[in-house]
Amino acid sequence: MMKLETYYNVYPWHANHFGSLHGGIYMNWLIDTAGMLMSGISRGNYLLASVDYIYLFKPGKVGDVIRIIAEPLASWESSVEIKVKACIKRDNKEELGALGLTTYVAVDENNRPRPLPIKIGTNEEANKRKEKRLERKKKDAEDIEDLLPGMSFGRSYIRTIYPEHGFMNGILYAGKMYTMLDEALAIVAKLYSKGNVFTASAGYANFLTPVRIGDILEIQGAIEYTGNTSLDVGAKVFAINHYTGEKRLVTRTVFSFVAIDENGKPKPINKITPATEKEKRIFDERLKEREERIKLSKNIQESESCG
Repeated sequence: MMKLETYYNVYPWHANHFGSLHGGIYMNWLIDTAGMLMSGISRGNYLLASVDYIYLFKPGKVGDVIRIIAEPLASWESSVEIKVKACIKRDNKEELGALGLTTYVAVDENNRPRPLPIKIGTNEEANKRKEKRLERKKKDAEDIEDLLPGMSFGRSYIRTIYPEHGFMNGILYAGKMYTMLDEALAIVAKLYSKGNVFTASAGYANFLTPVRIGDILEIQGAIEYTGNTSLDVGAKVFAINHYTGEKRLVTRTVFSFVAIDENGKPKPINKITPATEKEKRIFDERLKEREERIKLSKNIQESESCG
């Protein structure tokens, strides 16, 4: 089966102010490598269609070399499911640093799906994952209201998308979006926890509409779960056409963070008691997802290696 490997040095400008590889850059590298593999498979333009999950198990440090491996797991008419993992090289050893599951779609010059020139095939488990993605996508598309009303703690992050953020087809590059998402949601987590945070994971995301160069990007982030030292920050991402005022839902996702002290150790945080029916429903959903996420994280770390 075809694979693609890339290598990245962690330089000081890739690290946050407490010395770890910035979570958004980490995810950007994962998405970038998976995208390069998709470019070879699709032989043309492509878009990130969905992310099932991205786990950041171990942070990179300045001076580390990160080896990232992307491999396709299944393909359909226009889309490819790609697993991507990061291995941190220290001295003569490698440790599993991160792992994600993504789906890309081949598109034509009008950004519409087109048939793949290479067929990889599929299997029962991959088809089940695809069905779950389609179910979540349908649910997300029906919930286009703003996130912040009815939530106890949240912030909005707004910026213009410039050509430097874009892909060759005039669309915001997915890796750049994840860097922006991590920055925006980490700000919410830092303000709430009154300290530094470490990005632990990014949950599922279905991309309903592309963000175009020139659009205004709005990321609405709100606390959707609080544990002893961890917190989930949910996000709704909107693209706004400033000429017409049209506001389009791009995606819905949730990032998990761990609050840390000045020594980089987990620190306790205050818990939120849901104050509205909307907030209670979301907190209940996150609690259920959290249990599934922890179980999957353990399974991945037990089954995946960097050999």
